[in-house]
Amino acid sequence: MINRYKIYFWFFIILMLPATSQSSEPVELTLSYQINPSPPYQMGTGVTVVEPPGIALDVINAAAKELNLLIVYKRYPNVRVLHLLENNQIDGAFMFSYKAERAKIARYPLTPEGKLDSTKRLASLSYWLYSLAQAKLDWDGTNLIGEKGFIVAEHGDSIVSDLKKIGQKVKQPDSAYKALLMLTRRQQVVGAALQDLKATPYLDRPEFSGIRRSSVPLKTKDYFLVLSNRFVEKHPDIAEALWQKIEELRDEVSKESMYRYTSFQ
Repeated sequence: MINRYKIYFWFFIILMLPATSQSSEPVELTLSYQINPSPPYQMGTGVTVVEPPGIALDVINAAAKELNLLIVYKRYPNVRVLHLLENNQIDGAFMFSYKAERAKIARYPLTPEGKLDSTKRLASLSYWLYSLAQAKLDWDGTNLIGEKGFIVAEHGDSIVSDLKKIGQKVKQPDSAYKALLMLTRRQQVVGAALQDLKATPYLDRPEFSGIRRSSVPLKTKDYFLVLSNRFVEKHPDIAEALWQKIEELRDEVSKESMYRYTSFQ
């Protein structure tokens, strides 16, 4: 009788093993981002995911690891990314700011009241005004106050057009490092408008010790990982867990990762 019970017990355990194994398998998500680089958040050009891939991917990968998710990245032109997202042919995409029309084709993280939850953003692109400590130059949230001259901003950054709209003369070097060098050498340059994640790694260097940051940012905008309607409907708990984990890990991972993307050129 005892032996028969033992046989039943082990037979039950064997039957349960496939289910247990299956439940521990990671959920796979296909996430897309554009083929154009957006340093330091998305690195490299074209369809290849380069190494290091960018801070946005570092944050997503850290969150996915803790949640036992398997991420497959696919890069396409931005228009194609949005088309695939709208047609539920990918599970999500990044980095996207909030737009009402985009919220119709994809899901953003929301508060319990149904409003956009910016605490679960993937990143904030913040531009700050950097100037020499002895210079009387600052940004009050609306206007540049003080010394007149050129502001340097990295070529291709969106802040360039914002500065020009307020009548500011702008020079456009091809890196944040060169912009800070131009600031220290003056030559009619009175300030630099740079993303904080690009500028911060350089400011500990002796040659930039006299540089200070404005009291408020020139501009800041939140960007998100958006998920497809079908994925959220099928895996609502995973979607919420992923956005929550991004909130928990974002600042720590971003701070640790930003030095990987520093280039003294």
